[in-house]
Amino acid sequence: MLFKKEILSLLACTAGALGAHIRNRDATSVFLLAGDSTTAKQTDGGGGWGEGFKNFTISSPSFAVNYGHNGATTSSFISGGDWETVLSEASRHSSSKTVYVTIQHQFGHNDQKLSNFVETYKSNLRRMISDVKANDAIPIIVTSISRRKYRSNGTINDNLETWAGYAISVANEGETMYIDLWKNSVKYLEKIGETAARKLDLKSGDATHLNGNGSIVFGRMVMDLLCEKSAAIRAVAKQDEKLSGNIEAGTPSF
Repeated sequence: MLFKKEILSLLACTAGALGAHIRNRDATSVFLLAGDSTTAKQTDGGGGWGEGFKNFTISSPSFAVNYGHNGATTSSFISGGDWETVLSEASRHSSSKTVYVTIQHQFGHNDQKLSNFVETYKSNLRRMISDVKANDAIPIIVTSISRRKYRSNGTINDNLETWAGYAISVANEGETMYIDLWKNSVKYLEKIGETAARKLDLKSGDATHLNGNGSIVFGRMVMDLLCEKSAAIRAVAKQDEKLSGNIEAGTPSF
């Protein structure tokens, strides 16, 4: 039987080892953004909230890397090598920094076009969550930004709600952090109305992808939702009280 001093010594050694691991992580957080064109940087074929999030919502030295890929499904993002790149970057940073990987339900924009894909979609999300955790990083499920399609009565006509539900159900299975960007973007878009929403389109007739101003607005929305869920993320966020207030009130900013 161990004497009291020996027990205290073992506890001190264990605490010291855990403390060393924590001390080896600096105050920097890294956000790795995985998703389709509604996460990706602005190009002729796509544009999402990722660049606005990356460039306007994070305090240095914390930073984000946008891996959004035009046309990606959960399956193609994995099979095409994008996911392995994200995991490699997560592994590279996680020993010294807190790493968050946003797993975009916005894959659903493309996944929903495939037949009989629901269970594969859920399975892929489960795998991605597991992979992130295995690389000592923190997975975050983000439901889809709504398409900006309006009914004549001013409400949003978008069919992504079911897919947002799939993503949330998978997140809840493993107690994974998630934010409901779909629900909040619908609420905001209905408040600002179609005329203001058209100013956020990538180009005329594109009610799915965002231009630079749209990326700033919805990148801020993503960060504000994350800050509600995590004090640690709030500590590395760059605040914009005016824009956040406009979003909350449903006041157009552009």
